[in-house]
Amino acid sequence: MNQENLSRFVQLFTLNDAAATQRVSERLALALQRPAAYQEQFAEELEERGITAVLPEPELRAVALIDALLAEELVWESDWQDPAADLVYGLNETLTQQGRAMRVGEPAPGRTAVTGPDALDLLQDLLEPLGLALVLLTLDSDAYALTVVADAQAEESRQLAQELGFGVTVY
Repeated sequence: MNQENLSRFVQLFTLNDAAATQRVSERLALALQRPAAYQEQFAEELEERGITAVLPEPELRAVALIDALLAEELVWESDWQDPAADLVYGLNETLTQQGRAMRVGEPAPGRTAVTGPDALDLLQDLLEPLGLALVLLTLDSDAYALTVVADAQAEESRQLAQELGFGVTVY
């Protein structure tokens, strides 16, 4: 694992918050380098998710990424059936935590109740004019872990995620 690339990846979400970048990077480095130690140190959080058995490393990495960003309020976790209007609210909370001044607009009337993959497409359509890209942190679950990156950093986020072994879908 390349520590510099891990920090660059984390900074795509934490932006200029050096303390958050360090906390998230340290937590993810533990999950990547010493998975058993990660599971031991964060056993209580994992148990809150209903995880009591040892996870395969790819799944552990996914959970570690989501939980590390959740701890900093840099990801919005929702059920796949939540309406688009709720997802917009969550992304605006994430933007606030990132220190971004822009806000995602409300979906058009008749589109606020859209759910599932259609809601994710709608969110990306709302983010695009702001120069942002929707990021889905992938985990085999019925929940969406959503965050945003600058559209200009979408490809970099894909490449770094792949290099580090994190599953992400950048819209």
